[in-house]
Amino acid sequence: MKLKMSEKSLFATLLRAPWWVSFVVMLAVALAAGALLPDAYKTAGMLGGFPFLVIGVMAAWRQRNALSTERIDALTAQARAMAWREFAAVVETALRKQGFEVRPLNNGPADFEIEKNGRITLVSAKRWKAASVGAEPLRELLATVESQEAFSCSCMSLGAFSPAAVALARQHPIQLLGSVEIAQLVHDAGQANKA
Repeated sequence: MKLKMSEKSLFATLLRAPWWVSFVVMLAVALAAGALLPDAYKTAGMLGGFPFLVIGVMAAWRQRNALSTERIDALTAQARAMAWREFAAVVETALRKQGFEVRPLNNGPADFEIEKNGRITLVSAKRWKAASVGAEPLRELLATVESQEAFSCSCMSLGAFSPAAVALARQHPIQLLGSVEIAQLVHDAGQANKA
């Protein structure tokens, strides 16, 4: 059984925040406990900041290879300037580097079938330059997932996903990949090509 943390919880919020924020909270808890609690309880109170240390370490680990905002902007501009064949090659290279077996598809709403650990995911990438993506292309992608008995699907766009598309993705195994994820793919493909 997998436990899921609420996205609005303090710990989930701190995991998304810069890693040093958790250390500041830990320090504040320790200082407040040291200053306000009776001597018999100071040590126990100060140890109450330990979970924030753990969250800070987890956040730092997750953020260690995160791209800066400026780098994301540069990589998304690079992706926007690409023709379909060049972008498809970038996506394929990056996904292979991540350990996926990649098979390009020539028709239908999915552009790639990727497989890892026996799980097949269909990827729609041709709308990467679309200003917005609605629910209809996602419904078509979902129908293909069901007909091909895939595990899930992903849709890429540098534009916005409509509220209906976001709602549909929350109800089904659809991953919406926006600017940050596309920038990471372009970055990974570039790193793979330099190696």
